[in-house]
Amino acid sequence: MKRNFTILLVVALAFCVGATGCAKKKTLVPVEGTLTLNGEPVEGATVCFVPVDGNVGAAAAGATDSSGHFTVTTGSDPGCVPADYKVTVYKIETSGDSILTAKATNKFPDKFADPEQSGLTATITKKTEPLKFDLTN
Repeated sequence: MKRNFTILLVVALAFCVGATGCAKKKTLVPVEGTLTLNGEPVEGATVCFVPVDGNVGAAAAGATDSSGHFTVTTGSDPGCVPADYKVTVYKIETSGDSILTAKATNKFPDKFADPEQSGLTATITKKTEPLKFDLTN
C-alpha cells in the first residue's frame, strides 16, 4: 500500500511538472501565496494547481520557502492561466544512495496530495490576491 502511494506521488509530481510543457501558449497571471500547517510555515513543499477544466491548459506549481511563501510557474514561465483549480500539496523527500535504491516519501499529510480529497481549490483571475492555505493535520 505504501509503495503504491509512493508511486502515485511520483506520478502526480511528474504530471505537475510534465504537463506544463504540453499547453498552448496562453496568457499567464502572477500567482503567489503562503502555506502553513497547524499555524507553522511549511518549507520545501510543492503546491500544485490542477485545472478543473482540462481544456484550460497545463497544471502549474510552486515550491515553498522557509516562510511558507510560494510563487507559481507554468513550466518555466511565471504565473498560471486564469481558471478554477483543484490544489494539491506534497513534500517529497528521497532517500537512497543511487537511482536504483532511491525511495520517495511524502512528508506532508497524505490527504492533501490527492486533488479529489484535498478539499483545496483556487479561482485564479487577472487580479488574484495572494493565496493563503492555512491547513490543519
